[in-house]
Amino acid sequence: MRPARPSPIIQALEALAADERVKRAEEALRDASAELRWHEALRRRWREARAEAAVRGAVASAAVEGAVLPAAILRDAVAERALTEASTGDSSLDAAAGLWRAGVRLTEWMPDLRGEGRPTQPSPRTLLTALHRDVAGPLAATGRIPLDAVAIPRAAGRSPIEGGPGTAPDGEVLRSRIEALLELIDAPGAPALVRAAIAHGEMVTARPFTAANAAVGRLLVRHLITRDGLEPTGVAVTDQYAARVPVAYADAASAYASGEPDGVVAWIVWQAEAILVGIEEAQSICRSIQAGTTRPPTHTDR
Repeated sequence: MRPARPSPIIQALEALAADERVKRAEEALRDASAELRWHEALRRRWREARAEAAVRGAVASAAVEGAVLPAAILRDAVAERALTEASTGDSSLDAAAGLWRAGVRLTEWMPDLRGEGRPTQPSPRTLLTALHRDVAGPLAATGRIPLDAVAIPRAAGRSPIEGGPGTAPDGEVLRSRIEALLELIDAPGAPALVRAAIAHGEMVTARPFTAANAAVGRLLVRHLITRDGLEPTGVAVTDQYAARVPVAYADAASAYASGEPDGVVAWIVWQAEAILVGIEEAQSICRSIQAGTTRPPTHTDR
């Protein structure tokens, strides 16, 4: 019996993964990831490290969306149990809090670093809707988007309210893009870096929701690289690079939206750079934990 041929999506991802630029980027990532995995701070305090990564990731991602907030303010709000409502009256804190809730949710789907615990993974549709509910909830609570735009893909004829590269698809084209994204997330054997990059790129360009698409795309990267073992600690702050160099982020997204092979490869390489910066931030988190300068949140309200 002949072995089954890979699906068209897997074949396309493998072709991208075979590009020499992508292979070099992934090799550098795996080296950096292996070094992080065996950091002394992660032997017993990996939960604390993941919690801090959720805070720093939320603050970085909020900055990409134009909501600037010091990490200390979010940490204090978490410690004081001040984030039980979708709206606090502070729009920047609300934005960061929604992203923090989503980041905490991701940690609950991550495997333990010590022992054999591996939580059941959500379906792709559940993953997208849960993350979007966390991130977009504060937007609905303050009237910036309607309630029926939370965790529900855009209806035909409804345009996204956030910008992005190219024209957002609509109608049947949008439905096809969403179905392909769901298949991509769950496709067995997909190359990890390419999968994460393409999932992020589809969120940025197809913009399946009315708002918060890019933010959910960045969260998907953290989820996928941890689930697929590319960065198994779950401590990499993969939003950091986009916050530091937003113009480069926009340029890379435009290259992806072009649909040209070189543009897609450029986006994947940019995504690898972002993960590398995230791993560097993870090393910083580990050093802070060892030095006792990171105060862990006292609970994980969502």
